[in-house]
Amino acid sequence: TVPEENSIGPNNDNFELVYVAQRNDLNFWALNLIDQNKRDNKNDVLHDENVGITSSLLEQYPLAELGALRSFGDRLTNATDAAILATANGLLEFHRAHKFCSKCGSTTSSLKGGACRQCTGSDCGSRVYPRIDSAAIMLVTSPCEEYALLGRKKSWPQGRYSTLAGFAEVGETLEQCCVREVFEESGVRLDSNSVQFIASQPWPFPRSLMVGFRAKAFSADKSDDITDLPAIIIDKNELDDVRWFHRNFVSERLEGGSTSLTFIPNEIESEFHVPGIASLARLLITQWATER
Repeated sequence: TVPEENSIGPNNDNFELVYVAQRNDLNFWALNLIDQNKRDNKNDVLHDENVGITSSLLEQYPLAELGALRSFGDRLTNATDAAILATANGLLEFHRAHKFCSKCGSTTSSLKGGACRQCTGSDCGSRVYPRIDSAAIMLVTSPCEEYALLGRKKSWPQGRYSTLAGFAEVGETLEQCCVREVFEESGVRLDSNSVQFIASQPWPFPRSLMVGFRAKAFSADKSDDITDLPAIIIDKNELDDVRWFHRNFVSERLEGGSTSLTFIPNEIESEFHVPGIASLARLLITQWATER
């Protein structure tokens, strides 16, 4: 049973307990602690006296590792474990981002075991629940389907290329989002009739739902040859590079890679690698690259 009030432990900016899920009669909770950068340099103790956790606690558990979920998500082999951790990450991000009421500006407090937050203002009391931002992620192929359109952001590790993606805007379908985003980021026009749903994935960084598609680009302007690759016009405000990659080139380079933003690629990966197994992008790319 989840309490109506979040009465378990102190409820403040540095410590918050959120109910996540139940699995095999076990209840899973997520604990939000103060950022490590806010440690007291004198004794390495967290400033929040209610928590009372020191770095020595981790020394008692040598197998424990602290880090961002995205940094080790590719090492998770169990889908249920991944789902629990993803849910926990998304819920904690929700609580971090909604400390104040958007209607009156008063502080908010956690409610229903962390399922929502409620304004503490005496004349307001409005509640806010976790929201999901829908985004389309698309594997775009050339008309002959032997090439895929992949791009990279400047902030990514060297050599990482992935499918294009973008958030749905007000008033458009996810299919329309695919067409618009691809054109905005690469200048390539999609055949809207070719847009096909493949799979979806929660991506709680901080609160996205990635909806995966596959689509074909129109042939190059004034060309009836489906092997002619459409020209690319990169929006440098969006992406650092966008290219057409041949199926054989990609299929030979599916090993390795990572989803982590701190990933250090080896010599081969520094030239080209795709996101890790935790990402929907890898699924879309692998399905296409291994087709024969």
